[in-house]
Amino acid sequence: MFLTHEELCDLTGAKQKAGQLANLRQNGIRHTIKKSGWPSVTKAAVEQRPEKAAISEWKPRKAS
Repeated sequence: MFLTHEELCDLTGAKQKAGQLANLRQNGIRHTIKKSGWPSVTKAAVEQRPEKAAISEWKPRKAS
């Protein structure tokens, strides 16, 4: 499921593409950009489900 345009406006505090994209990047919220140029955010990306967060977390290998 994806956030609606209204939900995305509430989340970012912006109604324009540029403002929404800047806010999403600044806050580290995973998103994609549609062909229309508008951001697309899954509900899981903002709900911070533990099983989803663990998958996207990157850790460097320890040097041996």
